[in-house]
Amino acid sequence: MTTPDSEWSNSVKTAHAFAQLGRFDEMLAVCQGIINAHGNKVDPLLDVGALLLNFGYLSLADNCCLRAFKLAPDDFRAVVNLANLARDAGDHAESRRLYAALRKQLPHHPVIRRNALVSLEYDPLVPDDERLVQACAWGEWATLQAGGFRKRPTLHLHERRPLRIGYVSADFCQHTVGLLVKDVLAAHDTTRVTVFAYSAGQVKDWVTGGIKASSQFRDVAAVNDLDLAALIRKDEIDLLVDLSGHTAGSRLTVFAHRPAPVQVSWLGYFATTGLLCMDAVLLDAWHAPEGFESRFVESIIRLPRSRFCYKPVPYAPEVSALPCLRNGYITFGCFNNTGKLNGAVFDAWAQILQAVPDSRLVLKWRTFADEAFCQTVWHGFAQRGITSERVELRSASFHVAVLREYAAIDIALDPFPFTGGLTSCEALWMGVPVITWPQSRVVSRQTFALLGVIDLPGLVAQDADDYVRIAVELASDRGRLATLRSGLRERMQKSPLMDNAGFTRQLEQTLIDLYHHIQIQERGTTMTIKTVLHVGCGHRDSGAKLPPAFQIAEWKEVRFDIDPANAPDIVGSMLDMTAVASERVDAVYSAHNIEHAYAHEVAVVLKEFLRVLKPQGYLVVTCPDLQAVAVLVAEDKLSDPAYHSPAGPITPLDMLYGHGAAIAAGHHYMAYKCGFTLKTLTLALTAAGFQTIAGKRCAKGLDLWVVASKMTLNEVEIRELAEKVLPG
Repeated sequence: MTTPDSEWSNSVKTAHAFAQLGRFDEMLAVCQGIINAHGNKVDPLLDVGALLLNFGYLSLADNCCLRAFKLAPDDFRAVVNLANLARDAGDHAESRRLYAALRKQLPHHPVIRRNALVSLEYDPLVPDDERLVQACAWGEWATLQAGGFRKRPTLHLHERRPLRIGYVSADFCQHTVGLLVKDVLAAHDTTRVTVFAYSAGQVKDWVTGGIKASSQFRDVAAVNDLDLAALIRKDEIDLLVDLSGHTAGSRLTVFAHRPAPVQVSWLGYFATTGLLCMDAVLLDAWHAPEGFESRFVESIIRLPRSRFCYKPVPYAPEVSALPCLRNGYITFGCFNNTGKLNGAVFDAWAQILQAVPDSRLVLKWRTFADEAFCQTVWHGFAQRGITSERVELRSASFHVAVLREYAAIDIALDPFPFTGGLTSCEALWMGVPVITWPQSRVVSRQTFALLGVIDLPGLVAQDADDYVRIAVELASDRGRLATLRSGLRERMQKSPLMDNAGFTRQLEQTLIDLYHHIQIQERGTTMTIKTVLHVGCGHRDSGAKLPPAFQIAEWKEVRFDIDPANAPDIVGSMLDMTAVASERVDAVYSAHNIEHAYAHEVAVVLKEFLRVLKPQGYLVVTCPDLQAVAVLVAEDKLSDPAYHSPAGPITPLDMLYGHGAAIAAGHHYMAYKCGFTLKTLTLALTAAGFQTIAGKRCAKGLDLWVVASKMTLNEVEIRELAEKVLPG
């Protein structure tokens, strides 16, 4: 039998389903039916109010929440919704007042404390110091709730397995965070890191599917903090990354339990977490210039290229022609959350509209479904001398439709101090330049960072007057607008912003380095740091990687390469390594280098390797296995792919004479001049003066791997060394 309660609950689900399909009239009709039938009950009113708020119907949501509040003044849920409603409407003073009252009433409620912090980031009147104080207060509270400050778990040495990285988020779906992180997780090098994804969200979609496919996925939406911390420990996570901060669905309180030895904040938040047990926050020099350290309890690690990597959705339409050419007037636009709008933003936008004759402004967000809110916005512009005919307000639509609507926009105007993130990426991808004004908050510098990465500093303002000036000057230069529109995609594609593979290498190296740095700190001065000379290292983002045995805290990499463009620590040739002093390094690693020397030069190369090694040092060398290649040649498979590498398919011909595609591209130094079997390589090492040698043939890569010690080792010692440094 259907009870009255289940009836309204099912009706709310029906209304939500209509909203998801964009059938808002039907959604509103169902909501009104619930209100008519159950308007004297708190729960139906709150559920309907939350649904209406999520889809932008502020006035109706306000009515529901106020009715619920009158029925149950002590029920905090109505006040939370009213505070969020005020924030979405840009009434930050009211949102701040309501959250202050809620915190007094319920000082230990995690959602209230979390929402209050996020709201401060939208509020233009809250100073930096106050936001830091509030975040630190949250950190102290979360630590006490977790049972007090906990010691760091032991950091283990992992020579034989990749670092285990856990990403925690409520947004592994078609959300800003999910879209930005999906391809990064897929691009991680599984020989270096093992990826775990702890999903705390309710929404499951195509983005979720992609993340599941590239990680060990854990659905933890219904798991409490203690059990989630226990699961993270059971998974033996070395480094835990929070992707939510204090935003909706956050599991940041789990980090207060310190379930992993190293903990990091990245991507999903834009200020300090306030947690002292959070080791670092990943930003970049644009988001956090020198001097921002005082605004974080975490150490700031500045990623060298960008804070994140952008990949457009596959259904993004092509860039349209410049709309002002067909309209005869400039159309400005902003598709950001209306919670980012405030009086100072309206002042600047009104000045721009006044200075650019016949120009229009298009604002788009879900809250513009509410007629009363629209009237408030139009009234605000009217007070500044701009009639409503020049300000078009558009409500929510499906994502593909949002992207299509950029075809009507000539110039995007960034709000401040909370600027666009993914919204700005999408505007730029659709050919629309974005004018921004970075300020003192990390969140105010998001678009500034994007423009920095793609080298468009001319769109960045120094102050409010400069913001207006840039917009007016750009609006008057149709030629520049047309050039920007037609060239923005290519500019983005050629920039680090869209180099997913390079960004991911940078990210995982940063995380590995952080883990090892803390490992060294924890072990103190008793640890002896050894040096491995990485010969022929290539570029840091795309070159050879050290074997796992050298990717631990005891080892420091010194990069040696002949090509200065690869930015090595030492530029030089393996035929003449005088830039490295004798007996200076503990190990030498050479991957696919010696075959580039002529046969008569091999002895010179190996003696140089021997010279720079300390007396107890050793060489790890790998190169093609010509014995295995010869088998394929005998089978008439000279041009057949033998295996696939990051550079593409590798054929026996490539292994005999060098990678053909690279040589054809003009990289003649990639040609091979000699080759080895395990026997001839062992003889060459012995002749050069290495005392003890062990090697193996690896079928997977059709290559040889050899370790050669400068000092004499017994059989047990060389076997242990080989097991440690050679692939399994």
